[in-house]
Amino acid sequence: MISRRHSVFFKLHAFFLLALIVLILLFISALHEQERQKFHLLTHRSMELSRIIDETKTKTCMEKNHELSEAGFKVLEAKTPRCEALKLPLPMQSKLRSRNVQVTIYKDDIGFIYELSEGRCTMLYRDTAEGKTYYFVWFLFFALLGGLVSMYLLLWRNLKPLKHLYHQIQRYGEGEEMHHRTPSNGKDEIALISNALYDALEKQNKLKKSRELFLRNIMHELKTPITKGKLIVELEEPSPNRNLLAKLFSRLEHLIHQMADIEKMHAFSLTKKPHRLDIMIQSAMDHLMIDNETVHQSGCEQIVTVDEALFTSALQNLIDNAVRHATSLPIEIACDAEHICIRNRGEALKRPVEEALQAFVTERGDGGLGLGLYIAQSVMDLHNFTLEYRYEEETHAFCIRLRERK
Repeated sequence: MISRRHSVFFKLHAFFLLALIVLILLFISALHEQERQKFHLLTHRSMELSRIIDETKTKTCMEKNHELSEAGFKVLEAKTPRCEALKLPLPMQSKLRSRNVQVTIYKDDIGFIYELSEGRCTMLYRDTAEGKTYYFVWFLFFALLGGLVSMYLLLWRNLKPLKHLYHQIQRYGEGEEMHHRTPSNGKDEIALISNALYDALEKQNKLKKSRELFLRNIMHELKTPITKGKLIVELEEPSPNRNLLAKLFSRLEHLIHQMADIEKMHAFSLTKKPHRLDIMIQSAMDHLMIDNETVHQSGCEQIVTVDEALFTSALQNLIDNAVRHATSLPIEIACDAEHICIRNRGEALKRPVEEALQAFVTERGDGGLGLGLYIAQSVMDLHNFTLEYRYEEETHAFCIRLRERK
């Protein structure tokens, strides 16, 4: 399972959030800079207005109004009702006091109004050269925000098939077949990887089905002569050869059953459901045709979620291994919430347990096929359980840890 902080989607969301925060901070900074530039412009226009007033003192009103109009100022009779005086920064106020004319700046719905006071005379002018608002910062902000959101949605849409692909591969690994798929029409790397992987899985499914059909046909063809051979042997008179043939046919039949278990394991066709552990143990004993006096059970009444057929086969092989190698009976099966331990007294293994768990490895002359422990280990791996082995005080113990490995 992918942790949240390692997820590509988590990194995408984090990158988008970080970029959004940076964009907002830049926008706020740009607004502050625009406000500062606006005040500088007001100072410049105010000083220009007062300069024109000073320079045109000796001129006629028509000439004065002409120069003011060319500079972008219009004479007003009175202030508008909704104008408000601007609170100017101290450096700007000191600049405006550098001339003999006192300047006050007002803001209304239309623009800026300049009030010039010289002695008892008060004059009002509107600045018609300045635009109402600077829209460039707002336009740039929304353009970048739209681009960022569009890129985020595009990346999220392109990465979204990864989640579906991950769940499909996970289900395939657990044994669920991929019955159909929808090819991706994208041209990016993720779409190409997705299509290539689906093609590879489809080829794998065809190879697996071909192998399953081949093995099932072979096993079916072998079961018929073996069954006929067992019936013929049963009709023969008791003799050493009859007993030998009976053992040979039983051995072949057991080998076919184990090969069927191996074929099912390799097909990944697990069907996990809750089952009573003691019932599965009893079923394994019935298949081995051993009585209850041969096995002593304790604490095996719990429910376990497993593939019944495969898990019963694994228990059967572990019990059979314990009975065949026991120097004294009964063997012991002890269970608790997390373990199933099968113990028997016997001599130490002649080879490391890692070798004994491999296929077709058996103790010389023990009559086994060398597949029992291999099947048990493989079944535990499919269930994500752990098969542990200990040998203490002349006692073998194969313990199944029922908690799944992480």
